[in-house]
Amino acid sequence: MSDTSQEHLARRLDGLERENRRLKRLGTLALVGLAALIIMGQTAPAPVANTIEAERFVLRDTAGNVRASLGLRPDGTAALALADDTQQERALLSVTAQGLAAVELTERSGRLRAGLAVRPDGAATLALLDQADRPRVELRAHGDGRPSVTLFDQAGRARSLLALTAEGATGLTLYDRNGRRRSSMGLEPAGAPAVWLYDGEGNGRAMLAVTSDGQPTLNLADAGGKGRLWLRVSSDFQLPFLSLHDRDGKQRVSILLRQGGVPQLALGDANERVIWKAPSP
Repeated sequence: MSDTSQEHLARRLDGLERENRRLKRLGTLALVGLAALIIMGQTAPAPVANTIEAERFVLRDTAGNVRASLGLRPDGTAALALADDTQQERALLSVTAQGLAAVELTERSGRLRAGLAVRPDGAATLALLDQADRPRVELRAHGDGRPSVTLFDQAGRARSLLALTAEGATGLTLYDRNGRRRSSMGLEPAGAPAVWLYDGEGNGRAMLAVTSDGQPTLNLADAGGKGRLWLRVSSDFQLPFLSLHDRDGKQRVSILLRQGGVPQLALGDANERVIWKAPSP
């Protein structure tokens, strides 16, 4: 083989070797890139936690009006306030330093019209107010779970109260303009109904009820609360009975319609001893 052929062959071998090294490097880089893609596909990038701290945030519209603010007030209350286009606060969400959480809704003039509050003891109240800032309706769930609804007049006085006791009794009470109870009706937990009427001083004067054993009863009382007249129908024999009582509650007169339709009248003394009866036994 001539020298020229040998040189030509050597140059070809050198070129093939360089090409082989270049292909190896490209193959290694491809394997590394493929491994990186596999790892990235298996493990999502960790989110970056960003924290912004400030004492107050303010949101303005394009006209520069304050439409919302979030921050601490001088008394330590944390509050989120939303305002209309006149910068009048219309909705307020707040939590006081003492733990009272509240939501307040106002009209465009700034008058409070509705409020929801939850006290630290768990009692919750929803109040609806008129245009004079006076409460007119109040819905409340007391700390022990008792619900109640109260209606107020234009002077802010309670006029109607609907409540459920913790024992399960339900009652509706009506009040006059002086705040005195004048009428109420209710159901005992067992379901026995009763209606009470009161005088102008709040004294119970009349009661109509059906006892738990099914006995209808009417009771009329004096100003001192003493029952003076009782009218009832016995639940066992379904017999009507009327009794009159003195100021000490002693029965002095009784009228009974016995079985067979025979009436009986009895008079008693101050010790409730029968002093006269007709017909005689």
